[in-house]
Amino acid sequence: MTTPRTDPVDGAVAIKNYPHAIDIFRRMDGLDALAMMQRGEVPTTNITRWMNFSLETVERGHVVFGMQPHEELYNLIGSVHGGIITTLMDNALGCSVQSLLPAGRVATTMDLHTRFHRPVTAATGKVFADARVVHAGRRTATSEAHLVDANGTVYATGTSTLMILEDRPA
Repeated sequence: MTTPRTDPVDGAVAIKNYPHAIDIFRRMDGLDALAMMQRGEVPTTNITRWMNFSLETVERGHVVFGMQPHEELYNLIGSVHGGIITTLMDNALGCSVQSLLPAGRVATTMDLHTRFHRPVTAATGKVFADARVVHAGRRTATSEAHLVDANGTVYATGTSTLMILEDRPA
């Protein structure tokens, strides 16, 4: 896929091929890269594709990912497995921090805590992991998220501390 980029000399739009989703975070501002993912201009991350998550909202310090629950994601008691919900939340928590970072800086999870308040099933309908940055420092950041349905009912909450790293292309 191609990514439009403005040339700093003459302002013309240049095209750069980004074969892997992670490459754009090495080369672009996190908010810009996430917005391009949301618009389908660059590939999403592998986990987002594999888990069929949708990137619903991208703002500086605020990201929302959605997921349509279905029975293939159920645990043995008939609800979406907690690991699936935690993965959705982790994706949103990390991307909310990434949306603040300049090119060449990436965030990785150091600590993740999920609290489950009610079961998620196919009958719940689409759920949304709504994550916001609480604190962003030079080396670490903290974010929090709520997993809600279309009516705003809370199904889970979570927090994450992320380490901020340099990640420049070779």
